[in-house]
Amino acid sequence: MRRATKTTLKLTERDTEILFYLDCHPLTAQQLFKLSQTFVAPFTQLRLLQRRLQKLTEAGYLQAWPYATTGVGTPHYFKLTRSGFQRLHGVQAELPRRRYFEVIAENHHGHTRSLGEFLVHLLVAAHKQGVHVKNLVRENTLKIQAGDKTLFPDSGFQLVTPEGKRFQYLVELDNSTERIRSNKAVESIESKLRGYDQHQGTIDPFEPEHYVVLFVTTRSSERLDHIMQAAKQVMANPRRTVFLGTHLPTFLSCGNPLNEVCLVDNRDRQRGLLPQTSSQDRPQRNQPKHQMAATFEV
Repeated sequence: MRRATKTTLKLTERDTEILFYLDCHPLTAQQLFKLSQTFVAPFTQLRLLQRRLQKLTEAGYLQAWPYATTGVGTPHYFKLTRSGFQRLHGVQAELPRRRYFEVIAENHHGHTRSLGEFLVHLLVAAHKQGVHVKNLVRENTLKIQAGDKTLFPDSGFQLVTPEGKRFQYLVELDNSTERIRSNKAVESIESKLRGYDQHQGTIDPFEPEHYVVLFVTTRSSERLDHIMQAAKQVMANPRRTVFLGTHLPTFLSCGNPLNEVCLVDNRDRQRGLLPQTSSQDRPQRNQPKHQMAATFEV
């Protein structure tokens, strides 16, 4: 872990932006560099960002650990320290649970890094399209109770278009560690699907609380096909749009995942994140670009 002796440091607006994003999710320097496109003053070189991260670490606001990886170069992921959290939220703010500040278990590295890649690409794409990203949910901090089933999505966010339309999403990142179907009393994708469908059945599709669940697979597109097929089989009303799915490499290679086809829904419609781009609903067309910063309300 890299954590130096505290030194006095006057924080800049960019420093606050760094603290803000790391409060949402652990990120590497490379991920933060890409994300800095959304900053008021983006970093022009990776080494300048790395130098600033070192300063923030020495000031006691950040801490970093290496990801378990093979190959040349080991990326480090950064987290806030308690001082960093209090500097961002105030000394009177209630501290998160202890694991928020602790090293990530090695068997969770792939999950955390992949979720970071997804979120960074989403935020940058939304920024370029003038779409605000609000209400970003930290991993495992949102609890959904569906009957006797308790669900903790990996992330969640709201997209607000320049026209003021709002769309809610919950994220389930899938690393193929869970069975899709299981008759035993263990966690499975099918049980998650049933839980989300049951919970969504209590919400009117036109209510602000309505959301869709986005499954993001990291290892194969075939896995995504199986998950979406299972979704159709367990849904009480298959005509509702409750589930979306994408393969992470497909999502990351899409320049504009909000408006270009890179996802599929439980009704087999190819679409982008914003629902008006469903290929069966209306023809695809270029969207106007707006210079508006992506923002969070956590």
